[in-house]
Amino acid sequence: MTDLKEALITDVSLDGRGVASEDGKKVFIPFTLTGERVSYRAIKKKKKFDEAQLVEIIEPSAQRVEAQCPYFTLCGGCATQHITPEMQLVLKEKSVLDTLMRIGQVTAKEVMPALTDKVWGYRRRARLGVKYVVKKEAVLVGFREKNAPYIAQMSSCEVLHPKIAQLIQPFAELIYQLSIRDKIPQLECSVAENAISVVIRVLEKPSERDLELFRVFQQQWQIRLLLQPAGLNSIYPLDAMAIEPLYFTLQPFNVQLQFTATDFIQIHAEINNKMVVQALDWLEVTATDRVLDLFCGLGNFSLPLAQTAEEVLGIEGDAALIQRAKDNASFNKISNIRFQKENLFEVSANSNWLAQQWDLVLIDPPRSGAKEVIDQLHLIAPKKVLYVSCHPASLARDADVLVNKLGYCMTRVCVINMFPHTGHVETMALFEKPTERISS
Repeated sequence: MTDLKEALITDVSLDGRGVASEDGKKVFIPFTLTGERVSYRAIKKKKKFDEAQLVEIIEPSAQRVEAQCPYFTLCGGCATQHITPEMQLVLKEKSVLDTLMRIGQVTAKEVMPALTDKVWGYRRRARLGVKYVVKKEAVLVGFREKNAPYIAQMSSCEVLHPKIAQLIQPFAELIYQLSIRDKIPQLECSVAENAISVVIRVLEKPSERDLELFRVFQQQWQIRLLLQPAGLNSIYPLDAMAIEPLYFTLQPFNVQLQFTATDFIQIHAEINNKMVVQALDWLEVTATDRVLDLFCGLGNFSLPLAQTAEEVLGIEGDAALIQRAKDNASFNKISNIRFQKENLFEVSANSNWLAQQWDLVLIDPPRSGAKEVIDQLHLIAPKKVLYVSCHPASLARDADVLVNKLGYCMTRVCVINMFPHTGHVETMALFEKPTERISS
């Protein structure tokens, strides 16, 4: 066809799209790699760049691998299965370092090896879409299609924890049998050490027959089913009985963290363990240190920190998570720790914790970063700040303030491979106050 073109891929973005050039204009071509020669067809022409459809890989890169998942190019859950895991980390590290320099004018003294672990079957938490498709006379369960609002037609997933992945097709078959099969938009799945939990969003009350089908399914697969008719406070278990809380254990700290079916926990259990260990190692926590843990959640960093530090204060904006953190401290018999609820996106200079002395600060914010916290950090001037980021741009913005305004040095940085085969990048960065040398 006349609209078919050839190009050399000169770069690749974090979301697995190769970058080519046509008459000085960038063309983004998905599922390609730097150095590859490809044929493509433009599908969207924009003022500054075009988006294209890959037609053929003419000369493949040595870093190209066969995608492990048969739904890879359809499903939007993954973006880079065509790239070796090692090269994925190279791309993520380059993106973080480039972003730190471009936005923050910051470089690290030392780039440490990436934290990585298993790259398949790692997702212990997932929100799966559900859709009854009349034309197909079938229910679809899975992630959304790439660049489309539709649920991908899939019966397996290579990145989900196997205990969740095995439920995709059975759930589709179960929901198809229900009277409310067109009133269930979502499943929220969690794998704990002691149970598999699935919250079913129901937009209409299930019939007695529906409830019986749920009970049979729950028993058959040995999972916990919960129903959610409205907001988070409306969630209730299928069977009203006392059940042991969900939990996971942080090794080597022997800390057990309890959580509910909709609480935020880190997606990758093994990486989370390594991340907490490295955080304490980089901070070099001692028995005389007072530590501040901001955006503390249910105590993922706070409780291990308290096993070494003199005192830890965890601050979080979500009241339910603060209560969970307090309960976790009590359950693990850790007494040198306090938690308080505060909106860390509206920090004022008269916040009580800013009037106290803290030696070390750990910050683990959402994608928007921690600008409001960083802007007040001069009031306590900790000797070290450990920043765990899930968005390189907000990290770079905050690093700019820490380094170029507050005088910290970024001594270490590394990529955390929390989400293999995706464009999501987690980063750990350590900022330290330079120590004055005493001349001899």
